[in-house]
Amino acid sequence: MTDITIFGAGIIGLSTTLTLLDSNPNYTITIAARDLPGDEPSQNWASPWACAGWVPLGGPPNEQDMQLAALTRLRQIAAEHPPEETGVRSVEQTEIIPVPVPAPSGGYDPLWFAGRVPGYSVLSTSTASPDGTVATTVRYASVVVNPSKFLSWLRATLEAKGVEFVRIPSVSSLAELPQHIQGKKKADLVVVNASGAASATLQDVLDDAVVTDRAHVCVVKSEFQGGFVCRGNGVYTYVFGRGDGTAVLGGVSEAVTAEAKPVEEVRADILSRVHENLPDHFPSPDPADYTILQDLVGIRPLRPAGVKVEKQVIGETKVVHAYGTTIGGYIHSFGLAQAAAKLVDEFVAEGAGST
Repeated sequence: MTDITIFGAGIIGLSTTLTLLDSNPNYTITIAARDLPGDEPSQNWASPWACAGWVPLGGPPNEQDMQLAALTRLRQIAAEHPPEETGVRSVEQTEIIPVPVPAPSGGYDPLWFAGRVPGYSVLSTSTASPDGTVATTVRYASVVVNPSKFLSWLRATLEAKGVEFVRIPSVSSLAELPQHIQGKKKADLVVVNASGAASATLQDVLDDAVVTDRAHVCVVKSEFQGGFVCRGNGVYTYVFGRGDGTAVLGGVSEAVTAEAKPVEEVRADILSRVHENLPDHFPSPDPADYTILQDLVGIRPLRPAGVKVEKQVIGETKVVHAYGTTIGGYIHSFGLAQAAAKLVDEFVAEGAGST
């Protein structure tokens, strides 16, 4: 029997595990990580801090496919389970996107998802700006995720399927994993490296394409029920209503090497932009006029070169890398999980064929 170890208990590790068990319930899977769902949030891992609204990020075709696959699976979860249980709810989302006019020859189409997501429609287009863009407002079906609920639900779901969660200390290499997991042997082990930022420091990975940034959002009391995103002017403004009397507002991104901005300054910046875009729902730009429930400051793993999903043999260990979603862990989630699971299945089939 081939044992599978998932290294990392964030959204990518958990969604990959569930996807593997969907395809083969007989897999024996262990999730090994320093931080586990249910822990107090720590800046040492990114998943608990996410705003977690699905937005079409784009990128190369394979990443677009991952994003669309993730949306499909998340909407399925929202349809089959109450949001009070999973933290996942379907929403109608409005997005304002700057679109170049004319479109650059061979360039990236910011409306790549047109007709590929449920409920897609164009609401309006504005007059072209001096720099040759129009603001196109679209609407489509999306999801909003409450990370703390969703991660805990995924853990409980996986444990009910026989998955073991093992807390391990920080490791310096993937080769160290078997010694921390009782009964595992290097020779029959497939490891899914869903470690995110750690892939920059693991001695047998050392991916120098992985960097980090610091992201700020805040959670406020609000009855706003949908999703809203406005791109442009060097900022990304969004509002994701969680349906529980709260909404997540964002966002601000800064280099981790920079001094963190004061919370009061971040709140004022975010609320000013949210008010400008949604004055009917957020009638004041002043944070003092709202009940601020939580300020979220997370360190995100970024991989500008793109998602890494590929097989590699390190010593005697078969490794499937699954990381590098940049700002979109939840947005790629089950799509990247499907790609990683396919590679795991290939490794298992190769092993079976050699016996």
